[in-house]
Amino acid sequence: MNNLSNSMMTKAALGAASIAAVLVLAGCASPPNSDRTELREAGDGFPALAGNWYDGGKFVEPDSVLRIAEGQSKDQVRQLIGNPHYAEGFFGVREWNYVFNLYTGNGNEYITCQYQVHYDDEMALESTRWRDAQCPALLVPIEVEEIAAEPREEKLTLSGDVLFDFDSDQLSLEGRRALERVSDMVLDAYSSPSVLVVGYTDRFGEEQYNLSLSQSRAEAVGSYLVSQGIERRNLTLLGRGEADPIVDCPGQVATPSVKECLRPNRRVEMTLQ
Repeated sequence: MNNLSNSMMTKAALGAASIAAVLVLAGCASPPNSDRTELREAGDGFPALAGNWYDGGKFVEPDSVLRIAEGQSKDQVRQLIGNPHYAEGFFGVREWNYVFNLYTGNGNEYITCQYQVHYDDEMALESTRWRDAQCPALLVPIEVEEIAAEPREEKLTLSGDVLFDFDSDQLSLEGRRALERVSDMVLDAYSSPSVLVVGYTDRFGEEQYNLSLSQSRAEAVGSYLVSQGIERRNLTLLGRGEADPIVDCPGQVATPSVKECLRPNRRVEMTLQ
């Protein structure tokens, strides 16, 4: 049985230097800042790296990838992440492939990631895939805090901004991937886990609305964990709204800078026993 907290600093952010220490991942993306003298061949339904238009991959804003959602048109996808990076065409094509560079959070280091978008018969976005599991882990990091060693108790924290669309209780594509990682971690480390899921908002908005939204988000997280194999009877789902803020930011108007400052307060916490 693996211990999630071995060799972990308190609140170590998954998706940066500690990905390999915590997550059980398959495959391997290009190493940080690799000159890639040996380019990856085609495999697992992805084209070879050598066929893309950008030598070394293209840097992308993580928030743009996080806004990708089911039902988007090809034009909407292009507005967010650009044209596909291979000569695949635009009309009638049901698969687009991209080669993105994502920073690891360790200085200027980055990894090169292959990303694939699939469209349905109506040419609306149906699903997306990453070639390597550590790539989506960079977009949605998970913080792990050890609360007690014996009996073991740990708290996992995920940003509400990346789990959910704005003002919504619908899980995002990358949010669902993050919860799949959480489920794997929990089921691997605990024989019969007890999981407390608590949703939080920031202080802007009506108090009762925020309380309701945080409860709906906790329930959405719980439902998805159940779909991944965690038993419903082992879950407790709570919404705390504006309670227990992590940061206190000045300003009474929800300007972009104030909302960014308050981002840590908009979160979902999972306490594991």
